[in-house]
Amino acid sequence: MIGKKLFDRLKKFDPELCKLLKLSLDRQMSSLSLISTDSAASPLSQYLKGSVLGNDYIGHNSIEHYSRVEQLTIKRTCEIFKSEHAIVRLGNIIAASRVVLQALANPGDKILSFNLRKKEYCTGSQMQYDFVKFALDPETFKLNFDKLRYLAVRHRPKLIICSPVHYPHNIDYKKLRAIADEVQANVWVDLGQNAGLIVAGKMDSPVPYADVVTFEASNSLHGPQSGIILSREKFAAPLEQKIIDTGHVSLKKNVLAALAITLREITCDEYLDYVDQVITNARALEDGLKQSGIETFCSPTENHLVLARLDQDGKIVSEKLEQAGLLVSPEILMTSNDQISYPILRLSSLDPTTRSLNAEDMFTVGMTLGEFLKSRQDSNAIESVRMIIQEMVENLPLFSDEWLPEAEIVQERDPELMMKAMIYGM
Repeated sequence: MIGKKLFDRLKKFDPELCKLLKLSLDRQMSSLSLISTDSAASPLSQYLKGSVLGNDYIGHNSIEHYSRVEQLTIKRTCEIFKSEHAIVRLGNIIAASRVVLQALANPGDKILSFNLRKKEYCTGSQMQYDFVKFALDPETFKLNFDKLRYLAVRHRPKLIICSPVHYPHNIDYKKLRAIADEVQANVWVDLGQNAGLIVAGKMDSPVPYADVVTFEASNSLHGPQSGIILSREKFAAPLEQKIIDTGHVSLKKNVLAALAITLREITCDEYLDYVDQVITNARALEDGLKQSGIETFCSPTENHLVLARLDQDGKIVSEKLEQAGLLVSPEILMTSNDQISYPILRLSSLDPTTRSLNAEDMFTVGMTLGEFLKSRQDSNAIESVRMIIQEMVENLPLFSDEWLPEAEIVQERDPELMMKAMIYGM
């Protein structure tokens, strides 16, 4: 039973659930997200995730036996990222992070972490570590490797974590490696939403220098929300064993297949074009904000990120913008001085680019957002933003055809038909 018959039966059998699906679709279609984790999966990936491969049982009680789908996915991951070893069987980045923490550090160990990243995943008596922060220089808003070396020599960490989710620049991973070697620390780099830009050669890869690299296959890669661990071969066995010991396994063949096709897609010219547009759009968004009088940190951006400075409560701003159909993420930008931090909007060009917006559109979004931040932010200002955003997204797909490799596919724009596609994978 496929297609319309299946959808009609589902609609009659569980109208309450169908209503929730409709609400989700309406929200995605009628709003524009500048949140870095919001980016639609590729239709090919979605199709395989909803395929009959989900019926196949896959066991993970041994590190010596993999399904053919998993073997293919591992092979592609290692080839694309030039890694000695890859683990692709984890459900999300949280699981991947906890596995890495427990495999590379013992309770009580010192961990030197950029912006204290990954500390949020440390819960329970088995994950009590001594975290020490390193962050951006408060004057230059760049990483100061001399200060980082000072902290490393002073604290002698077991592990150095670099997760540049608030840093729109390249990082000198060779210097990071040299500092780690001096104090005999391991290096773990989490790519955040930069994995796709690294694959496309637009940002430097940490793989040659890090002991472990993690990232999620969604957002910039357009794959399923699974967590990936890359590592040197010497860390393969302890990482794999820790997965078994902690029970952090959740992927079935359908999700692995969705990941495998994602890894195939990101080697195509269409994906390289997508990444080029992501960077172009981020710079246009940044220019629009500046033109409207909003200060941005770490400019000019070198990736998908734009950090807009706020002089107000970011949570309140984001709630008002959500009413207007513009989704943003309020954050705090830390510095190496514990007394100096800044409220920001952490903005990304990933999802707008996925939906086919161009640089001119993103400049308009930047201007619109900036003018709203400068306004009284009353109901009139919210309505003004809403009208601009609605006109901009009215006919946009969730995933533009132009990013599909060698495909002449025209997606349906009708909301009800798109909902059906979400349900049964058309």
